Amino acid sequence: MVRLSFTLLILALPLTAAADGGSYFSFFSGWPHDHHPLDSTPRFLEQGERMEGCPSDTLVHRRGDAFRYRVRVHPEFAERLGRFEQVVVDLAMTHYGRAPRRMVHGGTYNCRRARGRRGRISEHAFGNAIDLEGFDFGRLPRDSELPAGVHRRFRRPFQLRIGRHWSPRRSRDALHAQFLHDLAEKLRRRPDIFRGIVGPPRPRHRNHLHLDASPWRYAMFSYEDPSN
Repeated sequence: MVRLSFTLLILALPLTAAADGGSYFSFFSGWPHDHHPLDSTPRFLEQGERMEGCPSDTLVHRRGDAFRYRVRVHPEFAERLGRFEQVVVDLAMTHYGRAPRRMVHGGTYNCRRARGRRGRISEHAFGNAIDLEGFDFGRLPRDSELPAGVHRRFRRPFQLRIGRHWSPRRSRDALHAQFLHDLAEKLRRRPDIFRGIVGPPRPRHRNHLHLDASPWRYAMFSYEDPSN
């Protein structure tokens, strides 16, 4: 694992959470304890150095098992997506009484630098990240029941989007916001799935959650309790 002079470049700020929401801002919140084949791959360019391309011959195509999506990622990241699916399904059953039919995302593999981070190579360049935008839910199956207290309108198909529902304007969308916030919190505590997470209201992340498996843990997102 590459730790060298990177530690000197990190701005580590405390993570805070409260009963009325959560706020996290840390470029570094610890080294992971599990192994990832990409941990030793350099993430930073020297001053004036140019990216000469990204190796892609080891990437694999993955289709969702629990809900529909297709991505091209590193094999290790593909395994982590399997664990991610289970977290999503468990939360969706608790909130909506069924799993989503489709995941909507903004991309995985993309050979580029990290936006807003001069000199750092994006985790997307390794097929080691995904930008989650939301989920599509089908109609509640006839043999299923909504969780207690959930309005019957959620029996119908609906779309769940981070851009619209992370900070909802309508009280009827509070359930969607709670689902998204709970998902972000669970993923923040699961470095065996994703080690880095960036979301609203961070610049360039207002409509998605960036999820990656970088060599270090970090979290940058915040929200307010939609019920307040």
